[in-house]
Amino acid sequence: MTRIQKITDFGASLLFLAAAVVYFSVWYGFHTINLEQLQLFEGTWAYFAETVAIPGGFADYLGRFLTQFCYYAWSGALIIAVLLVLIRILVWKLCTRKDTLIGAMTFVPTILLAMVMCYRFPTLSLLTAFALTLTAALAVNCIADTKPRRIVALALIPVLYLLLGSLVILFAAVTAVKERNKVFAITTLVLAVACPLVAYPLLPYPLGRLLYGLHYYKVHIHMPVWPWVAALAAVAVVAFAEARIPSRQLRVWPAAYAAIFLLAVPAILLCSSRIDEQSLKYNILTGKRAWNRIVTEATRRAPRTYGETASLNLALCKTGHMGGHMFDYLQDGPETLLPNENTPYQEGLSTAEIFYQLGMVNNARRNCFEALNAIPDYQKSAPVFKLLAETSIVNEKYELARKYLTALSHTLFYKKWANERLAKYEDLMELMIMEEYAMKHLERYKGEDYIFDYNASDVSLRQLLAEYPGNITALNYLLAWSLLNKDIGAFMSDCPFEGFTEVVPKAYQEAFLINWDLFGGSPEDLPQFINPRIVSRKEAFTRDFETNVPMNKMMERYGDTYWFYYYFK
Repeated sequence: MTRIQKITDFGASLLFLAAAVVYFSVWYGFHTINLEQLQLFEGTWAYFAETVAIPGGFADYLGRFLTQFCYYAWSGALIIAVLLVLIRILVWKLCTRKDTLIGAMTFVPTILLAMVMCYRFPTLSLLTAFALTLTAALAVNCIADTKPRRIVALALIPVLYLLLGSLVILFAAVTAVKERNKVFAITTLVLAVACPLVAYPLLPYPLGRLLYGLHYYKVHIHMPVWPWVAALAAVAVVAFAEARIPSRQLRVWPAAYAAIFLLAVPAILLCSSRIDEQSLKYNILTGKRAWNRIVTEATRRAPRTYGETASLNLALCKTGHMGGHMFDYLQDGPETLLPNENTPYQEGLSTAEIFYQLGMVNNARRNCFEALNAIPDYQKSAPVFKLLAETSIVNEKYELARKYLTALSHTLFYKKWANERLAKYEDLMELMIMEEYAMKHLERYKGEDYIFDYNASDVSLRQLLAEYPGNITALNYLLAWSLLNKDIGAFMSDCPFEGFTEVVPKAYQEAFLINWDLFGGSPEDLPQFINPRIVSRKEAFTRDFETNVPMNKMMERYGDTYWFYYYFK
């Protein structure tokens, strides 16, 4: 390679590293954070022993350790990018012929693995297993003597299967290509395939999963084929580097780099899903109780699903803007307020948070367990454990709370939060008088035998208000429930118009005017809390409605009003 070619190759690696960091931290940041949300990594010997006890467990443990840094999108993206570039470098190191054409081709396995990381349930264990497998192949290739090198390679295959899983076939294939010996190649490949076959009668896993890999993808049905296509591509690149190519063909290297990167962008974007990213954004921000951030995100890009709108409505409620701005966003019935098990795009953690903030603590716990059961590989979840600990404290189930807090105390990013609460267990009253739990203890439903019925949510909300009239969240949700159900009579009886110390929220004034018109009230007799500008806008809406102005025009003019929802939804 010439100097300019070396600089180009180095620059391509830096460009890919920078692009991957930006992509997985900005464009796809919440997918990166979601990797951490689907596990609870404990720094204990018992957790280590349990994880490494099955084939591929060591690579999985290392992957889980790195996954906990996905708590922040930027650190998780940096780790993913470094692993991807490291895999590219390892493939490059394994190549005998090192020219720029081979350099461009070594990006292919990396790009395929980046495509896998764009799916909903990938694992960093795939990247760690891939990198460690190539590292082992490179280490064996450094042994100078042929016979010892082959003996070590054969001896390592069952060991690597136990440590790294089914990607041991990649080690066997690369080693076979490098040795150029048919008998040795057949022996290594047969031994690598035999490992999962031998393990099958000894382990409680289907043969298909043992052959694919237990930890390379969280979903065990309809697993993507791309990890194995990436492994095949890595072997193909190493094999191609063993062949002799006339030097005149190496002049295509600029076009090779350009083609690789031009194909990478649409391939990776094709595997990504902005719909999933948006859904994860609202679910994660709700779990973190970043209410202002949710409202800010909604102003940039309005929510499109039931679950997203439900998270936004909770954020509007917690920031004091529910009555004023709820209908600034598209509402689609009561399910955008309180999702149930049949609601499309429902997220367990965000739904649990809604019920927890309302005071329906037991229903929040039920949704927490549903969120845990929804994790494809049956791992725990640190954010869910955190909410379960809080619901246990509010319910005065202190020993149960200690169980969740103890598990969280063994983590990296939740340790401080858990230890602060565990330190208060010497004086349980000190724990309960913490402001957040004292208030939730007052607001919660006190009965033991109450079963939540989604179709009668107003009954539950009224029960919460009857037990603690100061539950402002429940009051706002009761009023919103009546508005979304177009039950103006119930809204009028529940809304404390005279109790507002400041301006009555816009949506409440708009609903009041609908009721006023239904009963033939005179404009001159309207109460003082009704804003004259809202009255004028209502008159304009009525004129347009009676003259059959097209709905798209009505939405453009009045889409942010309760009147549009009431008459057109």
